Amino acid sequence: MSHWVLGSEEYPDGTRDVTIDFTNNDANGEMSGTLVFKGHTFYISGNWAASGSIPGRNHSAFALWGSDQQAATVYVAVAGTMDGPGSAPEDIVMNLIRVSTGDDEQYGWSGVLKPI
Repeated sequence: MSHWVLGSEEYPDGTRDVTIDFTNNDANGEMSGTLVFKGHTFYISGNWAASGSIPGRNHSAFALWGSDQQAATVYVAVAGTMDGPGSAPEDIVMNLIRVSTGDDEQYGWSGVLKPI
């Protein structure tokens, strides 16, 4: 099991656009935990694939999705790539989309996460 705690660049007030706190099963790539986007917590599950784990897999990548588990549900979906070992990525480059059942808003975010 590995544990990833990474975040986007910190603003002067100490906030970040995105932080993640994931526990991962390194044997099969399952991911679970929380992703905080703009102060809103999402409970996620997903999967990652390690570079070099099979022939032709030259890069590590992941995909996940989750919700805020509220009555007016907000969903998040994320995909990205990572550098460094799967047990402790040195950085994650990701694309995120967030959709709301409460206000019909959809918007995205892309950027880099680093260990925090």
